[in-house]
Amino acid sequence: MEKEQVVVVGEIASFLKLYSDGSFLRSPHPTTPASSQFTDGVASKDVVINSETGVWARIFKPETASQKPPVVIYFHGGGFAVCSTAWVEFHAFLHRLCKTAGVVIVSVDYRLVPANRLPAAYDDCTEAVEWAAKHAAGKAEIAEEWLLPAVVDFSRCFLAGESAGGNIVHHVGLRVADVDLDPLKVKGLIVLHPFFGGEEMVDSEKGEKMEKFVEKCNFIWSISLPAGSDRNHPFCNPAVSPIKSGLQLPPVLVGIAGKDDLKERGVMYYEYLKKCGNEAELMVEESGVHAYHISLPEFEGTLRLIQCFSNFVDTH
Repeated sequence: MEKEQVVVVGEIASFLKLYSDGSFLRSPHPTTPASSQFTDGVASKDVVINSETGVWARIFKPETASQKPPVVIYFHGGGFAVCSTAWVEFHAFLHRLCKTAGVVIVSVDYRLVPANRLPAAYDDCTEAVEWAAKHAAGKAEIAEEWLLPAVVDFSRCFLAGESAGGNIVHHVGLRVADVDLDPLKVKGLIVLHPFFGGEEMVDSEKGEKMEKFVEKCNFIWSISLPAGSDRNHPFCNPAVSPIKSGLQLPPVLVGIAGKDDLKERGVMYYEYLKKCGNEAELMVEESGVHAYHISLPEFEGTLRLIQCFSNFVDTH
């Protein structure tokens, strides 16, 4: 019997190819190594959060700070399937954010789909928050010296991320909203260009020009959601599962870009937060594309985003 030919059944740009036999291939991408020596005002190091799952994080520390800096726990984007905090583009942005905002950043490399469908990423990123909370309480099994309570202000912790990472921020924020992490206090969520969806297409997804975009999103959700789920699963469409009564998220900064095909979904998320009685602020960069702060470091909007990010942290 002739062996069935293995063919590509889906891909994400040039980063990931999924084959008909269930195997997949991720293309290599340039990375930046961590450096514990201060370079341009920032040092970085990689730490293991869970050796069994392989989850790790890159910590960015500013060289100068007038007081104990707050901590930002960051979740990178990439459709739950690709990217890493070590990628050149992500490292560069987080280095710049660390220096400009004067914050310690813990950027999490969580497990990716299709090998690890959701909620694996949520589990890993929740574990990262709990790992930080153990440091705040002085109860970490192996204490990371850059995260000692004497040097980091854990009473001002923020969760942040873009695209799929923004989606993760929302869901992890919900998970820890009613959990006692004392003395760590999550004071705000920063959700940039969030990747959400739904069974019913919104206006910006309709039309012949949007067919490839919708097809790409459908493929990502097909390999990310629990098997058998449609796009009205709460992981994809938060509006189907209103925030339960009595549960309050911390203030949320929602960032959207005018030239992002996910813009309408981002606005809907902001409106959903407001409808649920949550404090939310909308930041709009009209000339920006999706995740411009990662792909376009010299874009004026990137500096504005970093400044808005910094202002949000300073005022919460």
